[in-house]
Amino acid sequence: MKKKLPLFLHYTFLIIYLEIAYKALVLKNVFSLNTLTVLLFSIPFILFATILSSLFNTKINKVISVLNSIFITFIFASQYIYYAFYDSIFSIYSIKAGTGQVFGEFFSAISKMIIDNIWGLLVIILPCILFIIFKSKIFDFTRKKVMFITEIILLIVFFVITKLTVHFNTNGMYSLNRIYNESHAPMITINKVGLLSMEVLDLKRYLFGFEEKLVVDNIHEEKPDIKPEKKYNILDIDFDQLESNEVNETIKTLHQYFKGVTPTEQNEYTGIFKGKNLIYITAEGLDTIAIDKDITPTLYKMVNSGFIFKNYYQPLFTVSTSDGEYMYLNSLIPKEGVWSFYRSSNIKMPFSLGTEFNKLGYDAVNAYHDHTYTYYNRDESHPNLGFNIYKGCGNGLETLMNCKRWPESDVEMIDATINDYIDKDKFMIYYMTVSGHLNYTFSGNSMSYKNKDVVKDLPYSDNVKAYIAANVELDRALEKLLGYLTEKGKLDDTVIVVSPDHYPYGLKTYELNEVSKTDRSDKFEMFHTSLILYNSAMKENKVVEKYVSSIDVLPTVYNLFGVNYDSRLLMGTDALSESEGLVMLSDRSWINENGSYNSMTGKFTSFKEGLPEDYVSKINAKVYGKFTTSSLLLYEKNGKYLDYYSKLGI
Repeated sequence: MKKKLPLFLHYTFLIIYLEIAYKALVLKNVFSLNTLTVLLFSIPFILFATILSSLFNTKINKVISVLNSIFITFIFASQYIYYAFYDSIFSIYSIKAGTGQVFGEFFSAISKMIIDNIWGLLVIILPCILFIIFKSKIFDFTRKKVMFITEIILLIVFFVITKLTVHFNTNGMYSLNRIYNESHAPMITINKVGLLSMEVLDLKRYLFGFEEKLVVDNIHEEKPDIKPEKKYNILDIDFDQLESNEVNETIKTLHQYFKGVTPTEQNEYTGIFKGKNLIYITAEGLDTIAIDKDITPTLYKMVNSGFIFKNYYQPLFTVSTSDGEYMYLNSLIPKEGVWSFYRSSNIKMPFSLGTEFNKLGYDAVNAYHDHTYTYYNRDESHPNLGFNIYKGCGNGLETLMNCKRWPESDVEMIDATINDYIDKDKFMIYYMTVSGHLNYTFSGNSMSYKNKDVVKDLPYSDNVKAYIAANVELDRALEKLLGYLTEKGKLDDTVIVVSPDHYPYGLKTYELNEVSKTDRSDKFEMFHTSLILYNSAMKENKVVEKYVSSIDVLPTVYNLFGVNYDSRLLMGTDALSESEGLVMLSDRSWINENGSYNSMTGKFTSFKEGLPEDYVSKINAKVYGKFTTSSLLLYEKNGKYLDYYSKLGI
């Protein structure tokens, strides 16, 4: 009888194979020194799984090993599909918070994503399938006492080795010591120690809580460069006094951090829109490829009028639309692993649109969404931003428009809401659209079907045509909006700002490239998109070359409207100021006018010569500070929030 292989070899192959496959398929970074660390940190999982499958008799061990293999494979498969959707991984908190809500409404989209990524998925699940089929012929499932004891000893040894590795690896902004003990950076953690290690770390933090550590000395090497003769967008906040009176060490550190941030200067554009109306729009899935002179003429006109942003980016974070809204509305970076916008409903948000425009005495400060009003818990987050009215499908809009199709019509939303504010002297209105939502098919998207004739002759694939057709509805909604404003004589006195929530991840990269003028397979170009900042009264266009993203829009708008705010306390900066641009992706990669940095490969691509040797490390420190600070603003323990903004007395 042929001797069978020990079960240890199965788990060795399975876990190492899956970790390397994930790095290849998702991180695209197999051939690096980090892969050796991933292999080291895989050993305790291999030994633990082997021990778990060797506790009982052959029959039970066989069942346990199959269940183990399926469970481990499922982790990698589900995180692979999720990454294909959201360019990040899901956390245990996200499963608890909203899986039912998202899965229930977008089951067809998830199914399509699985089909679109079927070959990568097969690469991941193939070893498990082969094991289930051939396990009895190849592997020995009997419990061997000597081997069992040896495996336990080895598990303890390698567990200690990994702990010591973490303890002594302290060099760099994202050393193992820091990502395990001070920072929550999921994709960087996976890159360094593997997906299974990240999952265990996530579970530990979910069960026992985790407060990130902000090390100010690593961020601010010099004092803020503030010139007495200049005017800055700052408030009168005495951080030194606040720090001296504070007993909470985390809040003290935040005072130190914000005190060290250089504020943005006021400039020639400060207050040019003061007193005007503002309509602020998050456009679901809008992308530059949907903007065409003939097909979507209103979008085309607005993008190419007023302020024209050549290097605008909308990075994708874990909670997709909600995180996109959060960045655009609050100039904060989403906290990884939670629903940031929902969590923000529990803290003071003094720089929110509603709060600031209520202070200015605007008559209507309203928010609208043409889908379920409770989706992503907007019924809690949006009123906390100071909007006096928040209305969606389920709390008012359903009586004024058709809320029983998917997706709903942006045109109908404009028609249903315009009378709420158009006759007011001053209004600040926020819209979250939905017509551009996936799926991008003529059978699965009511807006694509409605506008099919407009795109029927375009030389693109059906999915791309369906996507553009869905955005024809947004174009017509904006056309309607401009018409209403013109009819009332209020167009020149109204500023309209439109940003996407994320790129259209319902399309494959090659489908985006059918239309895109740049290669969307590039890590940064995937998120390169368009921003509208439009006022019909502007006599000349202003082209903005600076690299900016959605977190920069709010401070830009506040400066234009002459809002009294503190630029140090927001993560973005005024796009029209002299400050250096900076676009940050969810994995902490970044790009600006000087170059781009890929956090997964550690590669910096310079766009110009003569940069300081420590330039990359300084920007990495800046990125670390913005991510960590944003996270701490939402920190909660046992139901009690840090609520930093409430400590400022503003």
